[in-house]
Formats: sequence, structure tokens, C-alpha cells
Amino acid sequence: MIREDELTGIGRISRLHGKRGEVQCILTNELLYDSDADFVFLRLDGLYVPFRVVEWHGKGADSVLFSLQGVATEQQALRLVGAEVFLLRKDCTAVEENSEDLLTWQDLSGYRLYDADGVDRGVIAEVDETTANTLCRTDYGLLFPLHEDLILRIDTSMKEIALNVKACV
Repeated sequence: MIREDELTGIGRISRLHGKRGEVQCILTNELLYDSDADFVFLRLDGLYVPFRVVEWHGKGADSVLFSLQGVATEQQALRLVGAEVFLLRKDCTAVEENSEDLLTWQDLSGYRLYDADGVDRGVIAEVDETTANTLCRTDYGLLFPLHEDLILRIDTSMKEIALNVKACV
């Protein structure tokens, strides 16, 4: 069984494309383009289900179209809409071995968050990427913006992140 720490998120299935089971995936990063992956993993009913990629090609700046083995009809593809898409971390070969390079915003769930003054602001309980401004909510109920420019440090071994922001409510 695949463990969550073996995977890294790359996007979400947004819609069907055509009548032959092809689906569109909105990407949250560019790891797919640099990977040697034969499989993608979709989170379905809380489980990571592998699908062999028959074919994929880019569609615009932030989306790709997938043909997946075993998905040949509209009905089969419709079940996949909304599913999160993952790759095995080991298949992301073009990325440096530094594990920080493989982190997605969703991977930060469970990380302890510190502000610029080193004040503990809680554990990231939820990451919201549904709007243009990615936000995280801590277990203390505080909201923080997530952006690469705000990150002061990430310690993957300690599961800690420091952001250059003050607490927001």
C-alpha cells in the first residue's frame, strides 16, 4: 500500500475532456513535466489509487489532459472529477534531492508554523488553494497567506515552517 509520505501532489482532476475517458488536470506545480512517471495516483474515497498513464499532453499553462488505462468512457472518467492527483516522489527525477523542492502547499499540513518573530502560531490544519491567494489555517484558528516569497525557512525533518508575516485573523 502506498503511504502519503511517498507521494507529492501535482493537481486536481477538473473535468472530462471528450467522450473517450480523457480528463483534464489543473496543475499546482510543474513536477509532472520533469518526472519519469508511468503512473499517477488519484485520491479516491481516501485511498491512493494508481492509474497507468497511457498518454498525456499539456493544455495551456497550468493544465494537462490524461488518458488513463482502464478509463475509456465518460461514466468512468466522471467518477474521477475532483480527485487530487499525485506522483511518487521517487519519480520526480529532475528535482534536486533536497526534499524541500518536492513540497507542495498541501504537504505543509501538519507542519508547526512560526511567524517572523519565532512565535509558535500552531500546527497547519488546513491549506486552501481554491482562490488565487493560498491560505493556511492553524489549529489555533489563525489564517496565514502562503507564498514562496514569505517563507523564511522550512525544516522537513522537524516539520516546521517560518513565514515572514504577523498573525492574521
